[in-house]
Amino acid sequence: SGFLSSCLWQMYNYTRESSWMYEASCFFLCGVKMEVRNIIIFILLLSVVSAFDPADLLEFAQTQLSASVKQIQSPSLYPIATSQESTGEWVWTNTVPSEWTSGFLSSCLWQMYNYTRESSWMYEAANWTAGIKSQENNTGTHDVGFMIYYSFGRGYELTGRQDYKDVLMRAAHSLSTRYSPIVGCIRSWDTYHFPVIVDNMMNLELLFWAAANGGPREYAEMAINHSDHTMIHHIRPAGNSWHLVDYNATDGSVIGAYNTPQGMNETYATWARGQSWAIYGFTMAYRYTGLSRYLDTAILCAEWWISNIPSDYVPLWDFAAPPGSPRDTSAAAVTASGLLELSRYVAKDKSEYYKEIALNTLSSLGSSDYLCDPDVSPAILQHATGSYPDKY
Repeated sequence: SGFLSSCLWQMYNYTRESSWMYEASCFFLCGVKMEVRNIIIFILLLSVVSAFDPADLLEFAQTQLSASVKQIQSPSLYPIATSQESTGEWVWTNTVPSEWTSGFLSSCLWQMYNYTRESSWMYEAANWTAGIKSQENNTGTHDVGFMIYYSFGRGYELTGRQDYKDVLMRAAHSLSTRYSPIVGCIRSWDTYHFPVIVDNMMNLELLFWAAANGGPREYAEMAINHSDHTMIHHIRPAGNSWHLVDYNATDGSVIGAYNTPQGMNETYATWARGQSWAIYGFTMAYRYTGLSRYLDTAILCAEWWISNIPSDYVPLWDFAAPPGSPRDTSAAAVTASGLLELSRYVAKDKSEYYKEIALNTLSSLGSSDYLCDPDVSPAILQHATGSYPDKY
């Protein structure tokens, strides 16, 4: 009895035409006996889907990405933030390939090619990817994972190009040189003693991927050891995270755990972006390893997030920041992505709950409160806060 409605839902997923959703919902409600609780969940999810149209948002993203490419012009420049000119217009501040965000534009372009299958997007994605190749041998930062995996990795996933895979493998080797078997982690910065920031969970995907695609098994072991140390030392009992843990490089002991430099204070604060890295990062680690402790940690971090976010699902830049402080839409978007994946690995009731939170988050991000005005800005989301203490 459920097969026809399943086909109709799939057709709605493909076309995003409301007529298919209407027919699917009719057959779904009439053809299947559901408990009242499940009916309530279904209506809630349907209302969320109705609140925003993913196809419309993707069209908006196309418009904004096209405007960004046109404004930046040179594929050797990489956007990091927008700044407002005297005319009121917001323009991209561009940086170099070695900046930690350099892979993000090409990743968006690859994702748009994946959505549209239009060759123009692949052309632009390949252009902005090529300029980052120099970072494959960068051993001076843990962010080579951000730079290379989200550019060349997305490109390889969609094209199968061997030269892209070669870059990924060399970059994984570069990242592995920052690993200390004494500490059991990949070093983040070249300051402090041996600092490890929670952001580094995101860079581990390069090592996991390389080990799963012909690279040394040791890469996965490094990523597992790093994840274990982050789970033990970065994640607090309630589920919120420290931004930075500093280790003694000679014996591996913990010197201290800190919320700054990017969080609000060292005691009760929780940096929103860091919490989103933890949710996404441990979910990703579970995907590659199947280790239940990573799933448990992802759930713990997600539950803390859900219990502390404001009513519109977009957090302040730090959860301890006073009312009226800047938001961080990037943290919300990262968490929505993490929750959607996490929903695949948990029991049905929890799965529906995480999907609901993720969709509500996306609905909020897709509102006029957080989408950029295309008349004055080429960006997609406004109100992202990269590092409030550093004023960006």
